[in-house]
Order: sequence, then structure tokens, then C-alpha cells
Amino acid sequence: MSRWREHFRGLVQPGVGGLPSLRLLLGFPVLLLLLGIILVGVSVNGSSSGAFYPSVKLGHDDALIAGSPERTRSDEWNVQTVWALAQVQQGLPVTNETFPGGGMDATLPQDLPRRDWTIAFRPHLLGFLFLDAGRAIAFKWWLPGLALMAAAFCFILTVLPKRPLVAVLLAVGFYFSSFFQWWFLATTFWPVVWALVAMTAIVWAVRSPSVRSRWAWAGVVGYLTVVMAMGIYVPFIVPVFLVVVFFAIATVVERRTLRMSWRSLLARSGPIVTLGVAAAIVTVVWLASKASTVKAFLGTAYPGQRSTPAGEGGLLSVASIMSSSFTQALQGEQGFLGTNSSEASTFFVVGALLLPVGAWIVWRQRREGGAQPWMIIGMAAVTAVFVAFIFLPGWDAIARLLLLDKSTGNRLKIGIGLASFVVLPYVVRYFDDNPVRAPRWLAISIAGAFFVSQSAIAIASSRIAPASLGYAPLWWLIAVAGAVVLYLFGRNAVLPAAALFSIVAVFSSGGVNPLYRGVFDLRETAMSRQVVRLDSSAPGAWVGVGSGVSTAVLLESGVEAFNGFQGAPSRAMWKMIDPKEAFEGQWNRLAGVSWTGGTGEPQVSNPAADQILSTFDACSNFAQRHVKYVLSDFDGLSTTCLSPIKSFRLPHSTMELYRVSPAD
Repeated sequence: MSRWREHFRGLVQPGVGGLPSLRLLLGFPVLLLLLGIILVGVSVNGSSSGAFYPSVKLGHDDALIAGSPERTRSDEWNVQTVWALAQVQQGLPVTNETFPGGGMDATLPQDLPRRDWTIAFRPHLLGFLFLDAGRAIAFKWWLPGLALMAAAFCFILTVLPKRPLVAVLLAVGFYFSSFFQWWFLATTFWPVVWALVAMTAIVWAVRSPSVRSRWAWAGVVGYLTVVMAMGIYVPFIVPVFLVVVFFAIATVVERRTLRMSWRSLLARSGPIVTLGVAAAIVTVVWLASKASTVKAFLGTAYPGQRSTPAGEGGLLSVASIMSSSFTQALQGEQGFLGTNSSEASTFFVVGALLLPVGAWIVWRQRREGGAQPWMIIGMAAVTAVFVAFIFLPGWDAIARLLLLDKSTGNRLKIGIGLASFVVLPYVVRYFDDNPVRAPRWLAISIAGAFFVSQSAIAIASSRIAPASLGYAPLWWLIAVAGAVVLYLFGRNAVLPAAALFSIVAVFSSGGVNPLYRGVFDLRETAMSRQVVRLDSSAPGAWVGVGSGVSTAVLLESGVEAFNGFQGAPSRAMWKMIDPKEAFEGQWNRLAGVSWTGGTGEPQVSNPAADQILSTFDACSNFAQRHVKYVLSDFDGLSTTCLSPIKSFRLPHSTMELYRVSPAD
């Protein structure tokens, strides 16, 4: 035992600059890589594509290993996965040919798999180039999440080189935050991965004497900068970028207080700045090549050039940020406290809740004449900026300079969660470097205040949305465990605190997404095979009327159709549907296009901001001129001007396939 203990001590002994060894730094990421290879190899993922199963087939879905499809995550299973299979069916083109009149750019904003140079910066999509659809979906599912855990581990270990197990536990717990599980998309993960790697690179830049290591970290940051930018989801990019900016400022202040010269700081930051500029150039070149698509997207009615005013938050926003003990309530169809599950998801913001301990450290350092904890101060400052934007009105001009208006209160939680995560290792580091712990009364007060806040949220929920609490009967147990985590971190019992933090996260959010083998591929259904066969013999444009199944079948079949979730709207397509542009305000938006039965020319409406519903009449000028086939499970569809081809009996409806016939 003593030999193993000595070996472990030698392994975790920091090197020059107080940094971990390369062997230790790569250990956990290598294990994650092996795990990813296994999961992709057996085609297991967390996609909810099986949500289509009960609409198409009877009985149990044998591909469902555990859990159940999360229908709320329609952006994943009903948009991204369906479009990905459409791309596979069409041969991974840069321009998807589904929409009539020129198709749709596969890169913006849908981020679909395709064969062009940009795929090098969409690593999660690389599997579509050499794997079958099921394994490609698994590759796409796991890579960003595993990258998040690897980046979180590297950051924590860089700050706490003697605590690798703590770094593993915190990384796992961070990954299982309900925010990530309910926003499980590459556009959610990559900005946070970039931020964690960037902050790790900054620490190595100012501490490591090795020029090679600085360039290596800068190279990873440069690559991930393009990866993040090509995701183009600004509401997540802005908050994490601001966290990194405040971290960099805090690092400069810290180094200057330690007498590092400006010249040395500039020299050490050179690799990051150089490759950051190179990444910016690549991004600008790419955006310039997509100028028309970007212009069309920014010119939409929704989301368009959205600008959120400061100070829109209220008590429900406070509850949403603090409701980490109620993540299981998000399983309800109504979400939590009247907000849908993704918008209501949050983080267990341990670091933010420990900021009173940070204030105590500041007070103690000032009394002792020691160096201030600038990283904690920096993260407290950026958290204050986020909180001010959510709750404090009247400073929109400054907020716009910080680009905060390009995000929203619920999406800013990604910045609050990240800043909170960054605080944690620096609090631990302070206690490791100084033979002290936070006063017992302070740790108890923080833990008690947290439990009281959770109790208050439970009372509010019982009055506003009592049914949601039925999904979280153990909220009190999670709240107690969370309070214990806060107390243990405050008292520097770090390993049990990190272990409990990870357990709470897995218990609370581990079941959000199912475990699924492969992908539920509608191309394997009789409906899709018939659609492909008919279109191959006599090509023409399709319309799917009724449920989302008709739309998904047409998209995955790879045929030309007036259905699907559009990015930048195709004006050529909508000119066919709405030649007088009477409904431009309804269709000029990032939204799903679907159809219902009606009379006369298409009437376009918006059941929700991201939904476009048009009426279809086969005798209309639109249908007579531009539509050849119809796939419908809508009971009230008029069959005038429609010739039946084939019927498909589904569990809850009948899907009819028609050919449009001439009007009398």
C-alpha cells in the first residue's frame, strides 16, 4: 500500500510552474476516448429519434435500451436528426435539395453533415463521412459531451494538479448538469469546451516555461474558436466569451501583482493571440462565402436581429436559476414553473453559492497583507454582470456594447454556470495553499440559505404548478445533499464534496435522455420506400399534410418537398406558395414548415414563433402548378383533385399517398 501511495504522490507532484504532468493531464481524456469508441462501436446514443416509433409501429421499440424518448427535445429528434438523415439520403450535399426553388444551405444555420472543407471544423459530423447512419448519430451525440468532460478535467487539474480524482468527479458532475442534458446539442457544448480550453491555455501561458506547450494549447484554442464560431449560436457564445475575457483580465492583474512584466505577459500570450487571429480570419472568410445566407437569416422576422432589453427577469427567473433540486420536475410536459423544460433547466451553481467564502478570503487576504484571489473576484464580477442584465433595467447601451442583448435571460445561465464552475477550484486551491478553512458558521449559513431557497421554490411551485412537483418527489433529498456539498466545500472536505456533487448531478439529470441503439430511421418504413420508388420513376414536388410524421418521412426519403424546418427562408419556394407575399411576416422566419387541410390558396399562420402552418387545397393554383404528390394523415383533407395511390395503416391513423390531379 505504501508503494502505491508513494507512486501516486509522485504522479500528482506538480512540475515546473505548479502544472500537472502530461501523463496525468491526458489520463482521463484517453479513458473518455476509449469510452466513446465503445459507445459509437455499439451504436448507442441518447437521441430521442424513437419518439416516432409509436406513431409508426406497434409494440415495444427493441432499440430503446433505457429511459424513454424525450419529446420535448424536438429540436434534436424532429429537426436535426431528421435533416441529418435527409442529408445522408441525398449524398451529403452542401446544398440540401429538399425545398423547391434552390434548396437550403446545409451549413447555416442547421449545421448538417456535408462534404466540404468546413466539415474539418465540425468534428461531431465527421462520422457521417465513414460510418453508417446509426453510428454516425452516436458519434455526433457523444463527441461534444465527452469533449466537455475532457476540457473540464484539464482545467480543474491545471488549477488543482494534486487532485486528479476531484477533477474527474467535478468534470462528470458538470457534464450531468440539467442545463446540458436538456440542451444536449453541439451548439451548447462547443462554446463551453472552447471556454474551458481557453482558460486552461491562459494558465499554461503564464505559468509554463515551455514555449512548445504554449503553442500546443494555443493551437487547440485556435481550432476550437472556429468550431465554436461555425456553430453560430450567439446566445451561448456571448456569455462564455465574456467569462473568458474576465478570466483573462483577472490573470493579467494576478500576474502583475506577482511582478511579471508587461513584456513577458505579451510574449507569453503571443501564441494564443496569433492563432486566435488566424482562427478569426478563417471564420470571416467562411462567413463571407455565406454572405447571402447570413443576410437572409438576419433579415427574418424571427429571430432576425433580436435584441433583448436588460432587466426583463423577475422572481420566476430567480427560481429558474436556483432550482437545481427540481431538475426531475422538468420531465413533466409543462416543464417547471410555467416554463418549458429546456428554458427552465439550470446548473447547481456551487461556486456562485460559495462566493461568500470568496468574500471571506478577500477579507482575510487583506487583513494578512497577502495576494488577492483575482480569479474568484473576476468570476464574481462577470456573474454580477449577467445577473444585472437579467434583473436590472436601464443600462441597455452598455449591455449592447457587451453583446448581452444577443442572448436572453435563460440562455445567460450558461455563463453563470460556467463562471460558477471556474470559481470552485480556486476556492479549493486557496484552502490547499493556506492551512485554513472557512468559518463553520459561514459554511452552515451558506448551506442553510440554499436549503431555504429550495424550500421557497417548492412552496411557490405548489401554488403555481403543483403537478410539476409530482415529478420531483425527492427534491428535499437533493436539496439536503446540495446543502451538504456546500458545507463540505466550505470546510475544505473536497473529495467527499466532489463525490456528492457528482452523485447529485447524475441522480438528478442522468435520466433526461434515453439510451438508444442506432437511430429510428424512417427510410426503412414501407411509406418511405414507396415515396422513394414513386419519386424515382416520376420525380415531382411533395407536400406532407397533417402530423409531423408526414414531414419526417418526406425529408428522410430525400425527395423535393415543401415541408421541413427552414433556416434562411427560400424566397423562390415561398414565391410559389405566396406569390403576392401577403404572408411574408408569417413565413420569413427560422421555423418548421407544415401543412393542414384548407380551401383555396395557402393561408399561412404561426401557431408559435418557430412554427409555420399553411393550408393545402389540391385544387388551388399553387398545388396545380407546383405539387405532384401528397402524403397525408390529416382526416379532414379534401380529396378533390387528388388521386389515391396507396394507404398505410399506422397505429393511430392512416397515411394516404396521393397524386395531384387536374382541377375541373
